Order: sequence, then C-alpha cells, then structure tokens
Amino acid sequence: MRFRDRREAGERLALRLRPLRGGRAVVLGLSEGGLVVAAEIADVLGAPLDVLLTQRIESAGSPPVLLGGVGEGGLLVWDHSAIRRFDIAAEELTRLAGLARAGLARQVAVYRRDVAPAAIAGRTVVLADDGAATGTTAHTAIRVLRARQAGRIVLAVPVAQAPVLDRLAREADEFLCLRPLPWLHAVRNSYRRFPAVAATEAIELLHREPRRPTEVAR
Repeated sequence: MRFRDRREAGERLALRLRPLRGGRAVVLGLSEGGLVVAAEIADVLGAPLDVLLTQRIESAGSPPVLLGGVGEGGLLVWDHSAIRRFDIAAEELTRLAGLARAGLARQVAVYRRDVAPAAIAGRTVVLADDGAATGTTAHTAIRVLRARQAGRIVLAVPVAQAPVLDRLAREADEFLCLRPLPWLHAVRNSYRRFPAVAATEAIELLHREPRRPTEVAR
C-alpha cells in the first residue's frame, strides 16, 4: 500500500488518534513534510500546531552518513554506532556539530520570527513526520521534548522501518505507525506524490486557520 500524499497519510493517522481529541494535546511536525502530516492531525484533534526544529549532523561525502542531530535548545544526540563504524574523529564531530548548530540557527530565524514555540510542559505531544527511515531525527526530537518536560509523547508516522520501530517504541510513550516495513530504502517510495515542501509552505501551515470539526475526516 502506498499513500496518495502526505495529507492522506495525516488523515489516516488522525483517525487512529481521535481518542486524544479534547485532551489538551499539542501536535508538532518534525520536518517541513512532517508538518503537512501534523496539520491534518491537529485539525482532527482540535489541537495547536507547531514545528519541532532539528538539524541533522552528517559526514562529508556522497552519500553523506547520518551521525546524529541537534535540536532547539542546543541538545546534541549522536548515533554512536555510525560514528564507530565510520571511525569519525572527535575533531571532525566537533566541526560537524558546529555546522549543524549554524543550520539550526538559520531555521530558528525563519520559523520563530513570528511563531513562538508551543507550550508543551505537562501536555500530551503528538510528534508527527512523513516517515522514519533511520529514526535518528525522531530520537533527537524525543530527547528535546523530554528536556522541555512534555507530559506524554506520542510518535505518529505513516511508515517506518521495523528495527527503527523497535527502538523508537522504547523511547516514546506511544508509537503509531500505519505501515511498518522490514526494510525502508527511502520514505518517498511509500507515497505516490512526494513533492518537496518549501519553508514558505510550512510557515503558511503554522499561520493558517484550523479547519472546523465538520470539515475534517471522520
């Protein structure tokens, strides 16, 4: 089964998450594409929508190797198995982390100019993305949310790789995945339409008027 697009994937997740409606949940998109998924969930739950900003830490080379991530507030998360496997020196890790922090600062300047981070302390947070191939970004995000004292974290993705599911299920309080796969080469392969989502489109989602309950999927 492939999803038509991110909106359909979000609608399907939202139907499974309807028990959270009325429970003061907050919905966060983990990427620009994840924000499209998250917007559908937020409308069904009648919940505030926000983005959780993170930046991947990648090695030089083609293709780059994902080594970790940095989240809003400066929290660093490393993939130690990848660092050992590719024998990345400490000095190089420091340099790459600096580049990631600079990239995150640029994201914050764009997204937080008019939208302050949603208040999440003590609240249920639905963290949504359009897929989880490695889980490193989601792992970073979960740790950022713990540091911000989220009450309960529900990770919701349309598709994920089985080993990633096992690891993230131990980190989140609840993990919803519509399509677990033994192997996931690329998230885009699970969608018929998977266009890039520009920052301007993502910001428009954050500023949009939420749909009324009568207008959302049942």
